[in-house]
Amino acid sequence: MSAVQPGIAGLNHLCLCVHELDVALAFYDRVMPAMGWQPRRSAESRAYVAGNYELYLQQSKQADAGFQRYGIGLQHLACNAPSRAAVDALYALLLDIGADISDAPADYPQYSAGYYAVFFRDPSGIALEFCYTPHMIL
Repeated sequence: MSAVQPGIAGLNHLCLCVHELDVALAFYDRVMPAMGWQPRRSAESRAYVAGNYELYLQQSKQADAGFQRYGIGLQHLACNAPSRAAVDALYALLLDIGADISDAPADYPQYSAGYYAVFFRDPSGIALEFCYTPHMIL
């Protein structure tokens, strides 16, 4: 078994299946750039890129199988914020677009010192978080 070389370990990409791709794209095209992710489009797919990481959206082939936060699979997706102000700015955008906000920005010292986050859902109900942690290096 070979070891992973330093600098290339970690997440490569994540693909989310959504209920209605067009509705999801309208949401993610507003939210992802506000969290530091840039859209990358092609005829076949939509991705959002941040550094070496990619997030893809795909049309679900099971229209009746909605997201269940505590079911098997993805529980929620959290993205790092560069500052508390960035979390607050995203919260303002989420309010502006009428997003489903689970929890407004707040401190969560039970997670780590200085942890500050907003929790929300995409149009398919997928749980998302934008969090600032002072000790994280972005």
